[in-house]
Parts: sequence; C-alpha cells; structure tokens
Amino acid sequence: MKKVLFLLLLLLSFPAISAADIIILKNGNRIETEKAWEEEGQIKFYRFGGVFGFPKEQVLRIENEQLDRNQHELKERPVSTGTDNLAQENEILSKVRELYLELMDFKDDALFHEVGFSQKYKYVEWQNKVMKTNEDPRSKLLLKKGITPGDLSTLGAEYFKSRGMETKFSRYMNAEFKKAFGLL
Repeated sequence: MKKVLFLLLLLLSFPAISAADIIILKNGNRIETEKAWEEEGQIKFYRFGGVFGFPKEQVLRIENEQLDRNQHELKERPVSTGTDNLAQENEILSKVRELYLELMDFKDDALFHEVGFSQKYKYVEWQNKVMKTNEDPRSKLLLKKGITPGDLSTLGAEYFKSRGMETKFSRYMNAEFKKAFGLL
C-alpha cells in the first residue's frame, strides 16, 4: 500500500513536459500526460516511459489541453467514430511492424555490429525511417498498445551495443512488440 501511495505521489508531483491531456481524479488530484484513454474499465495514460492506469470510478474527467490559437481557450477533444482511429492505428502499427521485422533481419549482421547507425552505412536509413515514423502524429495511437517508434530505436541501439545478442532488455522489448502486434 505504501508503494502504491508513493507511486501516486510521484506521478502527481512531476508534470509532463508536453502534456496534452489532464486527468482530473475525484479526490481533486490532476495528472498531466501526453495521452489518456479508456481501456478495460480503467483510464490509462502514458507517463515516465510506461503505461499506468486508475479505475474509471476514481476519475472525474479528462481535459484536453490543446489551445485554439484564435480563441485561446481549452478545446474539447473531437468525438471520433472510432473507425477512423482504428484505421490510423492499424496503419501506423503496420509501419512499425515492418520496421521491427527489418531490425530483426539485420540485428545479427557483422557489419551492423561494427558500424551501427553510422552515416555512411545502410542501417542509418532504417534509423531515419524510425525517426520519421516517431514524428508521425498517428504514432501517439501506439501508446494504447504500450509501444512507441522510439522504443524500436532504443531496441536497435541495444542490439548494436550487445552485438546482436539477446539481453534482458531486448527480451522484454521483443515481448512488448510481439504483444502489440498480436503475436503473443
């Protein structure tokens, strides 16, 4: 119980750098986060590189902090049909899956172990595609799956560092990607 209370206090103490959603709890506490969503009876949110959640009953509301440049006031999040978001989520997930499979193909290459993502070699093209995908606004939809394109870049760096060997971190990240892709 003390650990849960400590985690809650820690989460409430540090505002997110680029918050887009504000979760207002019924006890009055506010949590700023990049993205909040409802899943399995919980309000989940991305914070400190992980996904956290509260029971929906503890949440009063979620505010969106996007400012309308003309009116300078808070705007409500537009209601989506869900179909558009699902299609966009599938598109970006497919792109990340393709990049993940490319990494799995070259992670054991001896040349990659020597040069990594140096500018003169082909592996930097993969890194550039990952960075471009990370800049895609749809990439935020992947937070619901517990992954980001940045995680893929970090996994690539881990394989370079370990010379293609599996580490505790790479096994964990592979499991997260496979779960997101529906392979587990």
